[in-house]
Amino acid sequence: MQIIHSWQAAKDIDTLKGGAITVGNFDGVHMGHEQVLAETNGHADAAHGPTIVVTFEPHPRAVLFPEEAPRRLCHVEQRMQYLADAGVDAVLLLEFTRELAGWSADKFSRQLYDTFGFKHMHVGYDFAFGHDRQGHVDDLRQLGEIKDFTVTEASAFEMLGAVVSSSRIRSAVEAADFNMAAKLLGRDYAIAGTVLHGDKRGRQMNFPTANIDVADLAHPPVGIYAVRANIDDKVWDGAAYLGYRPTFNGRTLLLETHLLDDDVDIYDQCLNVSFVQRIREDRTFTGHDDLADQIAKDCTAARHILKTVKSA
Repeated sequence: MQIIHSWQAAKDIDTLKGGAITVGNFDGVHMGHEQVLAETNGHADAAHGPTIVVTFEPHPRAVLFPEEAPRRLCHVEQRMQYLADAGVDAVLLLEFTRELAGWSADKFSRQLYDTFGFKHMHVGYDFAFGHDRQGHVDDLRQLGEIKDFTVTEASAFEMLGAVVSSSRIRSAVEAADFNMAAKLLGRDYAIAGTVLHGDKRGRQMNFPTANIDVADLAHPPVGIYAVRANIDDKVWDGAAYLGYRPTFNGRTLLLETHLLDDDVDIYDQCLNVSFVQRIREDRTFTGHDDLADQIAKDCTAARHILKTVKSA
């Protein structure tokens, strides 16, 4: 999958012309998004052209209403991988700015067409675009009559009695309801990120951890979790700590994953950590020995859980 970062770079690639396009944030690339992407793929196949996604980083609300910005379900790199897995041929990943937010719906839709020359545009059921979200499907259809492209709108994707949405999944994650999150996502809920160099306290207690920064991500309550972690096809069972390390007066929220039955150097690699079940709440310990004893118990609990719970 090609990832392009500017209108001009996309316009210069002839192989991106004449297909089908969709636009959205695609946070988490959940089952509702998967429906839109699958239908866009179908329209692209019918047009004998590529599937194009236009998406944004950071989230528009983080720019326009930073105090109301939602925590993301995944980092942008993970979102790109999920889009690639869905069969997308190319993504135009635009930096969302106040300038872009000020574009009229007509300017944005014409820029889309002038860049990609698509035959079809497929959008989500609640799609709106342009300044103050003033543009809607009917506006696209009017332009399509002029430029000779067609427009369709996906129906709302419902599961378990309600529409699947990123906000609904965030609520499930924040309640540590990983079964619900997995159903709505179509895969286990996971946090992925580059493994950071830490202070090695876990290694000093014979429980080395792979640490990931979870800033700006939606996450479950702080505590201890049974997890499965992977790098590509290599999978480990694990016990993970999500929290601020109160025993050591920590202030940064980290995900620290101990890989059971393995001690491998994975610094600076991208680790994917899938949450299975909560083991206990976070708490402060009086010293290293008490903490090490509890970590051993947590690892035993994680082994038991992971033997009985299958992946989504």
